[in-house]
Amino acid sequence: MASVVVCLQWAAPSSVLAAGPGLTFVSDSTWTADPDAGRVHVQVAVTATSHTVDQGIRRYYFQTMELDLPASTQGFAATAADGKAMPVAVMSNTVLGVVLNLTFEQRLYSGQRISFNLRFDLVDSGSSTARDLRIDRDLMSFPVAAFGSPGTPGSSVRVIFPPGFTVKEEWGGLTRKPDGPDEVVFANDSIPDATALNAWFTAARPVPASDFQVRVAAVGRLQVTLRYWSDDPAWADQIERTLQSGYPVLTDLIGLGAPASSAITIQESTSQSVVGFSGQYDQTSGQMEVSYFADPFVLLHEIAHLWFNSTLASDRWIDEGFASYYAEQAVLKMGLPDHAPQLADQLLPASLPLNDWVGTEAADSDTTAFLYGASIETARQIAALAGLDGLKRVWGDIQVGTEPYQPTNGAAIDTQAGGGTDWRGLLDHLEQATGKSFESIWRQWVVDSSQFVDLVQRDQARADYSALAAGAATWSVPGDIRRAMDSWQFTQAEVLIAGARTVLEDSGQVASRAAVEDTRPPAALRAAFEGVSVAAASLEAQSELAALNSMAGARQAQAASQGAARAVGLLGTDPEADLAAAREAFSQGDVARARTLADSARAAWEGANGSGQVRILGAAAIGVALMLLLLAMLVSPRRAAVSGPSDPHRRPSPSN
Repeated sequence: MASVVVCLQWAAPSSVLAAGPGLTFVSDSTWTADPDAGRVHVQVAVTATSHTVDQGIRRYYFQTMELDLPASTQGFAATAADGKAMPVAVMSNTVLGVVLNLTFEQRLYSGQRISFNLRFDLVDSGSSTARDLRIDRDLMSFPVAAFGSPGTPGSSVRVIFPPGFTVKEEWGGLTRKPDGPDEVVFANDSIPDATALNAWFTAARPVPASDFQVRVAAVGRLQVTLRYWSDDPAWADQIERTLQSGYPVLTDLIGLGAPASSAITIQESTSQSVVGFSGQYDQTSGQMEVSYFADPFVLLHEIAHLWFNSTLASDRWIDEGFASYYAEQAVLKMGLPDHAPQLADQLLPASLPLNDWVGTEAADSDTTAFLYGASIETARQIAALAGLDGLKRVWGDIQVGTEPYQPTNGAAIDTQAGGGTDWRGLLDHLEQATGKSFESIWRQWVVDSSQFVDLVQRDQARADYSALAAGAATWSVPGDIRRAMDSWQFTQAEVLIAGARTVLEDSGQVASRAAVEDTRPPAALRAAFEGVSVAAASLEAQSELAALNSMAGARQAQAASQGAARAVGLLGTDPEADLAAAREAFSQGDVARARTLADSARAAWEGANGSGQVRILGAAAIGVALMLLLLAMLVSPRRAAVSGPSDPHRRPSPSN
């Protein structure tokens, strides 16, 4: 009976199983980049194990297994451990990947394992300039995967690059091994779960000048020279198409007309960085580098730097943020995908105030990614509050050097030499141009902790400035105050504002007292206030008040000058004419002469009685003297008549 049972077991049917939980496998794969051949050679050593459990007399086995490979793979070949070829069938081949079906050389029963080798190539199709996969002589950009069952540890992967390339692992977690003399190697020798590995590498070496082609295109008034790789004319085609359609849109959105640069060179590049940015613009040379895989957003971002550079703004976040904002608006108007930087939650721990963006951060760091995302978000919020027309006005004012704080009475516009604005000037321009407050945006995104005090001082200074402007009515705020506000010298501005208030109070006194003195305030005080300085206006106000004091003194002296002697004292003078001339001189702005004339009139009236008395007494004395002289003259002849003259011929008469 026992022998019968054994025979029955050997004769029992077997069931073939599809690859599933009962079959696991691990692998050791090697990816070798071959830029000259335009492909990556992949060799995979696979070990598969069956974990099926036989049921009674039924035995289970695997005859085949499926293996998922990356897309753009071809040239599949498999060999068993003994070197014999294994059948390989392609089950599907899509943009998502390739599914292979491999047939084992023999059945794989429960508890058994089988090993085999698989070879295939990762090939660059060269179909589109926007493709991610690139394997050229000087540039390689491709994915790397490990192979194994989900949750099964033990697989390994190696990636080998030829010497002379700068290699960067964009993501994936492989470790760079010490470079050998002939290759660059990245590897992971023990992967907990092969299906979780998703790596991507880029490798580049300098492109020889002889490998570039040149094309010149006219885009509006802009002359564009395209330098592109000889084997990639599609890149130049895409750049030119995007410029022809996007440049006019960008120009209209920004509203500054043609940029200062009338010619630029755009060169195809291998450069790339985090958050999708893959270009740079050198303002000095007028040369722009744009990556081989750059999309329209990246190109238009770099083109926007023809306006947004150090000539317009000195802070990096302003240039980068608004270059991104206008590029985003342009691609949306053109109906193209918006690939602008985004503020992902994982970037928030790396947050930094935009004013601390100094440019030393690593290009692929989370901090740089945050700063790009934060700068465009800030630009979006500013644009939402200011509006596109408001922004156009602000950019126009900055471009021509218009100061934010301007005179309000139609006087000439204050300007300064170019050189762009900074975060302070942009805030002032926005608020002065739109009448809205942007300070909350600055507090959230722009300023660092040391700069909050500047905003506090600015708030108080602006409030005092507005109160002064209201009190000045039709007068413009003095230029030295406006300049202090423009330069954020708020302590100085507050001192000047206090002085200007005093001048305005003095101006009121001048006006009221001038009316009393029957004259008009001259224009000199307003001219000094608006066109010279607070100090000059203060001196003018004091001079005018002093002249009015002299007029008042003269008028009071006139009223106090009474009596008979007054008329005599004023003989030969005309203080009334002097006072009238003083009033006229004052109204004409000759304050010094007005004061001199008024003082002369006052002195005349104040001295009229005394002078008159002196004159009267003097006249009386002279009259007395004249009378005495007359009497003397009258008395002298009589005496002569009585005495008679001596006669020498007359003899004396005889005495009685």
